[in-house]
Amino acid sequence: MKKNVGLVVFGIVAVVLFLGFMNIQAKKKPAEEKPGVGLQFPDMMNQLSRNMTLWSRMNLDEKKQAINAVIAIYKSRDNVAVLNTPETYASRIDETLASDPAVMNLDILTMIRILAIMDYDYYNGKNKDALARETLGEKAFAENQTRRQTLAQGR
Repeated sequence: MKKNVGLVVFGIVAVVLFLGFMNIQAKKKPAEEKPGVGLQFPDMMNQLSRNMTLWSRMNLDEKKQAINAVIAIYKSRDNVAVLNTPETYASRIDETLASDPAVMNLDILTMIRILAIMDYDYYNGKNKDALARETLGEKAFAENQTRRQTLAQGR
């Protein structure tokens, strides 16, 4: 009888350890990334230069590639530095499109420019407040100032 109980306990411990090991292995696996849009880069950028309808079907690597291209365009064409990471802008674009689907009609260049100006990450030599006020308008500028202050207090 003691031998049977010992075997049962051993079996339970073995199963728990095995399942625990499998759970750890499962947690270590990277999250499955969606397959992406399957377009060549020039075609993808051509569509994004018209509107953002393609954005939700893109995977993170494609989004980062598109954002890097836009940042490079601003740097070479307008001598503007945008310093936040492509991941930051990918997340911000996702949030913006989810909260206001009307901005889906903007092109990626305009979208990143507006987000960079809102985050004071658009370095073109102009005063950040003046640039934000000029780009966003008075009402949106005031709302953005409130948003920025709230974010700063949360840090």
